[in-house]
Amino acid sequence: MSGVAGTVVGMATAIRFDHVRKAYADGTVAVGDLSLDVEAHELLALVGPSGCGKSTTLRMANRLVEPTSGRIFLDGDDVTDVDAVGLRRRIGYVIQNVGLFPHRTVEQNVATVPRLLGWDRGRTRARVGELLELVGLEPGRYARRYPHELSGGERQRVGVARALATDPPVLLMDEPFGAVDPVGRRRLQTEFRRIQAELGTTVMLVTHDVDEAVRLADRVAVLSRGGRLEQLSDPVRLLAAPASAAVADLVGTGAAVRLLALGTVERRDLRPAGDGRGVGTAHGLRVGDPLDAAFAALAAEPSGAVPVHEGDAVVGTLDAPGLLAALHRLVDGAQDAAA
Repeated sequence: MSGVAGTVVGMATAIRFDHVRKAYADGTVAVGDLSLDVEAHELLALVGPSGCGKSTTLRMANRLVEPTSGRIFLDGDDVTDVDAVGLRRRIGYVIQNVGLFPHRTVEQNVATVPRLLGWDRGRTRARVGELLELVGLEPGRYARRYPHELSGGERQRVGVARALATDPPVLLMDEPFGAVDPVGRRRLQTEFRRIQAELGTTVMLVTHDVDEAVRLADRVAVLSRGGRLEQLSDPVRLLAAPASAAVADLVGTGAAVRLLALGTVERRDLRPAGDGRGVGTAHGLRVGDPLDAAFAALAAEPSGAVPVHEGDAVVGTLDAPGLLAALHRLVDGAQDAAA
């Protein structure tokens, strides 16, 4: 999907920031001059240090923050020319602490926007049930609960369901999983990526967590202070070929480990299977498995080689040199594309 220079080819633009600036009365410039396209159906992550204008940028898209100058377009419409309340009903919005109404049940929370839009009771209830199923909350068990009866991860799932209630074309998310414990956070990330891919929703995600950005996003926009766009690229290119010292500093020294989560086992990485003797069998892999799973399997296999299946057949074995070759392939491809 990704093309050169961080563009996405063959896709329509869902959100466009055209020389957008946000300055406050005290002289603080949160965003200086930002031009950025978010393509339809992609998940674009905004990352950068504290104070770089990530959240301000996100909130200008639905006019919770009004830009000082420049133009922002949603599906071709200038957002400054439309009613702000109506605009926000077209855009889903999820924040870190969810913001559920404590005195309303899960069902009532998810139904907030449909009721504002005048949906009838039957249509609303059916949509609520559908969405709770989608986010992994069984309606019969959760619909009548109140927010205080849920775990942090469950509340976050309800927040996502509420934001998706009217099937908005765009979803804005500001540190949506930051308040969830690490295990629950990883589970929520995986579940949300599945939902986003299934629905095709365009997502802008603000996060301070580079791991989260590269795990979830189709493209990552790295901002520095003043909303300066340092790099816009797919996650592999971001990790393998940082465009500036600021990006390299943000990525840090763990790029190789992060890359393992982005690549997959391919047949060209394998040695011939032979008769399988001397090869471990307890930690088998499949063609297409992520490289971090391959790393874990190799680390747990005393023989140093793991059989790899495709369909019902063993098509080869993966060892440490094969894993290293796969990692080099990712890095070389990203560097070639950036050249």
